Amino acid sequence: MWYKIFIVLAALLGKSYSRPLKRAQSTGITSDAATFAQSSFDYVIVVSDVRLTQGEEQPDLYWLLGDCFYMIPSKLYSSILSLTEDSAVNVGVVEAGEPRFDDVDVDIPGSTCLCWRTISESSSLFHAAYFGQALFNPLYDWAYQTVPQAALDGRSVGLNHGKMIGGSSALNLMVWQRGSQGDYDNWSQLGIDGGWDWAGLLPYFEKTENVTTGPLDTPYNFTARAGTGSGEGVSGPLPIGYNNYYSTIEGPYAQMFYYPEIVLMITQDSGDATGFFNSAASVDPQTGNRTYSGRNYLLPNTGRSNLAVLVGAQATKIQFAQTAGNVTATGVQFTASGVNYTVSAGKEVILSTGSLHTPQLLELSGIGDETRLSDLGIPVVIANSDVGENLQDHLTLISSFLLADPDVPTIMHVADALFSNASLAATQEEQYITNHTGFFTYTPSAVSFHPLQQFWTEDELDTALAQLQIEIDQANVSTFINNQFQLQIDGIKQGQVAQMELFFLAGALGESSTQAVDISNFASHINTTDPLAPPQIDTAYLQFSFDKEVLVKGAQLARNLSQTAPLSSFISGPLSPSADVSDDEDFNNYIVQNVGTEWHQVGTAPLGPFGEGGVVASDLIVYGTSNLRIVDASIIPMQIGSHIQATVYAIAEKAADIIKAAQ
Repeated sequence: MWYKIFIVLAALLGKSYSRPLKRAQSTGITSDAATFAQSSFDYVIVVSDVRLTQGEEQPDLYWLLGDCFYMIPSKLYSSILSLTEDSAVNVGVVEAGEPRFDDVDVDIPGSTCLCWRTISESSSLFHAAYFGQALFNPLYDWAYQTVPQAALDGRSVGLNHGKMIGGSSALNLMVWQRGSQGDYDNWSQLGIDGGWDWAGLLPYFEKTENVTTGPLDTPYNFTARAGTGSGEGVSGPLPIGYNNYYSTIEGPYAQMFYYPEIVLMITQDSGDATGFFNSAASVDPQTGNRTYSGRNYLLPNTGRSNLAVLVGAQATKIQFAQTAGNVTATGVQFTASGVNYTVSAGKEVILSTGSLHTPQLLELSGIGDETRLSDLGIPVVIANSDVGENLQDHLTLISSFLLADPDVPTIMHVADALFSNASLAATQEEQYITNHTGFFTYTPSAVSFHPLQQFWTEDELDTALAQLQIEIDQANVSTFINNQFQLQIDGIKQGQVAQMELFFLAGALGESSTQAVDISNFASHINTTDPLAPPQIDTAYLQFSFDKEVLVKGAQLARNLSQTAPLSSFISGPLSPSADVSDDEDFNNYIVQNVGTEWHQVGTAPLGPFGEGGVVASDLIVYGTSNLRIVDASIIPMQIGSHIQATVYAIAEKAADIIKAAQ
């Protein structure tokens, strides 16, 4: 969670510590590992710490084109910068990736949305840029996979993660949303204090963002501009904007939701995230470029003499000192260019390595389940069987439909035209460079979130929830996880928190056809002592039949929408799943073979009481240590009904204040 790091960074350079500096002091963005290791730092922050082994099979691109990559370390930069405000405090950051500033594959929003299209080589700005070039490129992406999933007939699912300064905030689909108030208030029901609820996080959502209101003239026919609701931040470091480019097919799709049960929402910022939205995005209207933590938090502050970011370095272990029962983090071991180093931390070590990486580094360092660590020959520093458990994610199923009119300008259609039409490519390039508008600034914006009551009868929902409760009881889950289930079931019954998302893209992610549209409804441990091996990731997808039932309902709903006016007049028929997939059994089989992730993994080092599911306390200190802190999505104890990017930024901003207060 690199973006978390820079928020924390900003917080860290805060108080004076009278300790003489060593002769060599690393500063700025550097690849000089030897000088970095010899430098004197009060805080050492770790991001992007795990290497993908060579030769792993790449997962199908079909599953890489959703709302992906939110779980990469990067959002802590606000904390980093806050810390460096005091010139007497020195902060060192260990980063496995490299800076990718002014890289078209990162900066141009359309390059992420159109992962396999190539820009016309006649275009001077983009002639060397390939849409989606960053995906599976080891310079940008860790490209993990789950272990084979039993409920998916042994299929593994690709989990992409950004590997660069800014992490996944430099690689994701840029969707910017908050969850509902009930999502965050549920956290406080799990025995978590310290303002980890809606009221406690709201100021930090606002602190992060600088929202520019959207245009009134959109295909969605809203009566007010998006971004004009209450609670938007207008002075934060991260510009947030709305689309200026829409496909003509988006209007007919939106009209599907013009009925009383679905609320047309001007903003998702008010604490109610149910309804149809013109979604915001982490895109700067002033430049047309992606905004992300590396560029907007770190880059303007790299001149600070008390900040050093070591790139191309991978953390392998946290060092501890144990005195009279106290466990203190003293530094971080890392490797760079095949050489092992250790950097010391005078005050704190902070992990911002994400829901998949953080538990791995904890276990490699001796914090985790005692039996697991002992079996691997790792000395146990702190026994906590909850490390790496509680992994939660959002699932996605993509339904594609073939358009009847080949001239409808889908996103893929425009991309093909740019590839073959030098004049159009030049026009769009000029529009992007001069006005910062047009096709290259596009992100998907037709998003809706729904309680299940909108699609299930009361009897159907009651039956499904009763079966879910039976399966929960049979699973013999921990009290911590069982409490989460009960909160979720209560929320489903009340119908106040979204349980299904519909996400429209005027183009087909999983098909080669340019004339299609998509409607999507949407435990991590080590098994080796090799610190450079990827973690063993078991997401246990579809463990409960309820999840599959929701996905079946979503796929059937997408099919029904495609057959309903006015959208039906644009669509000739289903593409994937095909028309042969018609009954519940067919849809069930399709889901097993095609369901994937929305890249929203959370919860593997959660907030919560020690011994009852928690890995960190409300101040984000790892239980059993005095100064090891975690700031990333792994601390989220319970999943939210929303895309998670904005929430992780808010966590990092809150962490910045917590760290400064502790100095």
